[in-house]
Amino acid sequence: MQSKGPESYNFIKTLKYSTSSGIEDVRDGVTVEEPLEIKLSSKKIGLKTVSIIMRTPVMDNYLAVGFLFSEGIIKNRQDVISVDNFDEDTGKARDNIIVIQVAENVDFDGSDYSRNFIVSSSCGVCGKSNINAVFLKTGRIVRSSLKINKDIILTLPEKMRGLQTIFGETGGIHAAGLFDFSGDPIVVAEDVGRHNAVDKVVGYMLSNDMVFRDDLVMQVSGRAGFEILQKSAIAGIPVVSSVSAPSSLAVQTAESMNITLVCFVRENRFNIYANPERIEF
Repeated sequence: MQSKGPESYNFIKTLKYSTSSGIEDVRDGVTVEEPLEIKLSSKKIGLKTVSIIMRTPVMDNYLAVGFLFSEGIIKNRQDVISVDNFDEDTGKARDNIIVIQVAENVDFDGSDYSRNFIVSSSCGVCGKSNINAVFLKTGRIVRSSLKINKDIILTLPEKMRGLQTIFGETGGIHAAGLFDFSGDPIVVAEDVGRHNAVDKVVGYMLSNDMVFRDDLVMQVSGRAGFEILQKSAIAGIPVVSSVSAPSSLAVQTAESMNITLVCFVRENRFNIYANPERIEF
């Protein structure tokens, strides 16, 4: 499964300059960025807005579910009764509003809700507190002991690139892909926000009973920051692979949550920053 493109990019007139051809009138693909309003609904909660997210309008149904799961508002698939107000083919929300009907046990007080994952690089203790918050949301660390071959890791960026339909038209969008340890793609999501792309994958996992499956790799197109590892830990993904660099807090999170973190995955090389025992050489 991959993200579908046509409503997620526009062609606009632009001027292209090169030293060989000079100035040309061309039409260039540009990624769409629009707000998505995520609403929760139940008899207990009523109808409340959780968040407004700037995103690329595709796979909004999975983005909303993944966001709620990553934020700890829902705990499992059973907490979601239905996802409403979106197109079944693309997942795009109608009128940029998506409504999640949740079970009566789900509690949400919008008056005191705020995202609390912004960490200052100069903070000496906030790293531990953020990692502790991840552990409290998951309730466990990743236990998978299965191994993935080094050659499979090396193939993942190119495989994901081949499934990035919106990137193929625009060249300006992030991606996250879920693969099994054989290197077979399960889902690829694209978005202007790298964290949104990961939330779309996590939402797909939760919706298809794949959370804490022990033979999965999250491949990301950009750097591996803390939020990427936080969301992967909450979904129980044992291996995270990135084409770019990690942050120090991402490495600490991977070590603490027992996630194998592989970065700078390019052609014939990569660096392992945490838990190398899952990589088979």
